Amino acid sequence: MRRVAWPGALVVAVALAACNDVDNAAFDSAYQSRNSAEVTVRATVTMLLPDAPAGAEGAHQRFDVTVDGTTVEIDHNLSLAPRVPVVAGQTVVIHGQFEPDPGHPVIHYTHHATGSHEGGWIQLNGSTYE
Repeated sequence: MRRVAWPGALVVAVALAACNDVDNAAFDSAYQSRNSAEVTVRATVTMLLPDAPAGAEGAHQRFDVTVDGTTVEIDHNLSLAPRVPVVAGQTVVIHGQFEPDPGHPVIHYTHHATGSHEGGWIQLNGSTYE
């Protein structure tokens, strides 16, 4: 007779469900009001950009996405999280810190929590990169 680890399975199911709490309207509101905000968005990858070189905060994978018609750069810290194998045209779900830099909006902190900031992640094809 096999035993099933129900409590563990429940934790995994709840975590995966949380990954799907997309709220593009919250992003739209932050963008329109030019306020920084923790966001979870569903977006389409539009362009791969060169990695930002390693500086004090490490190298960053960069790519553009569109969220409800708005182009946003994703800055994903490769020192803290694995590279996400994105290609243009794919749909991703992203959780991170939105910064409304005029003319260059960005979502960053898309990696696990570091103690100074809430953890973020990028979900692609059922895999979560954090």
